[in-house]
Amino acid sequence: MSRARPETVSAEFLEPWGQEDLRHRVGAAIGSGRLPQSLLILGPEGVGKRLMALWIARALQCGTGDSPCGTCRSCRMAARLEHPDIHLHFPMPRPKRAASRAKLREAIEAQRHERLALLREDLHARLDPEVVKGLYVAAVENIRDQASRRPSMSRKSVFVIEDADRMVPQSSSPEAANAFLKLLEEPPEFAYILLTSNRPDALLPTIRSRSVPLRVAPVPTPRVAAYLTEQLDVSADRALAVARKADGAVYQARRLLDTDADDSGTAADDLLAAALDGTSRARYRAASRYSARGARGELAPALEDLRVRLRDLLCVASGATGETFDPARIASLTRGRTVTDRAVLDALASVDAALEGVGRNLNPQATIALLLEEMSTAFAGEAAETTPLSF
Repeated sequence: MSRARPETVSAEFLEPWGQEDLRHRVGAAIGSGRLPQSLLILGPEGVGKRLMALWIARALQCGTGDSPCGTCRSCRMAARLEHPDIHLHFPMPRPKRAASRAKLREAIEAQRHERLALLREDLHARLDPEVVKGLYVAAVENIRDQASRRPSMSRKSVFVIEDADRMVPQSSSPEAANAFLKLLEEPPEFAYILLTSNRPDALLPTIRSRSVPLRVAPVPTPRVAAYLTEQLDVSADRALAVARKADGAVYQARRLLDTDADDSGTAADDLLAAALDGTSRARYRAASRYSARGARGELAPALEDLRVRLRDLLCVASGATGETFDPARIASLTRGRTVTDRAVLDALASVDAALEGVGRNLNPQATIALLLEEMSTAFAGEAAETTPLSF
């Protein structure tokens, strides 16, 4: 028996929280017919890019003004991710054992509909967080074909393509990527293309040049804390601590509440301690805790927590000890070790590179070994110029 679907969905669930000014400006452009057909929606992880893109898609399809009314048939279908003229695409694992290009495209589309079902249950869901995924040629071909068809229910077709920086060009099949670029440059008069990315530097320059940027800015920390307190019934102290860690990304704050931080936090402590120790033995022991394969699920959260540790270390090194999240933890890890803000910034750059390697499914053990070597070098290179950390 199929489950009855709600006729309406709460505004909190559908609207990018804390982005009232941006919605007002975008709505004005929609109402006056000035919204560009190709938008690149930018912002950090968890800031609300998916919700902003879908809000724009609903507003375009509603047609009653400069924002979705929430009650018409179009809005109700869009809220359930069932509108036939709103096409949501996102990076996915590459299907295996497809006998032909046509079968591969069918498998990609079947995967997409499976994940759309998950998003109908939770629009904040992170899809396939522990596997390698991309917007492969077959997916781009599906998008191109869908964009060539006229809308079936309304006057517009809207394509929301998440994490466009994951578009994977293949030298043996350049025609799909070229077709997508042509689609951006000359979209059909009825088609709107909304790309999202938190790594604009990783986008093809030709994609950036053919899309008008729209930045979703982080929300002030007190407002994120208020959201957690009012919407999720989190205590004020915990809400403020999580909001500061989320750095203005309200939906990242939601995820931090839902994750078990103990294991990843301990792993981050071990990595920082090994880098500060500086010996090859300490680095080898830390790296050997990760297998050569299949550790992406545990490694990415550890690296994210390591970024937080380094952020605190940077606060201390630059004389802003009062801004640290956990000064006692940093004091315990450094044990009087000296460091400069320049060294910490170099270490942060190495962590960013390691996170990118995790996303490309590089060997986790080798990734950690290289990361720790680079961090140790950064810390050792400027140790003689520093003064002891003061708490």
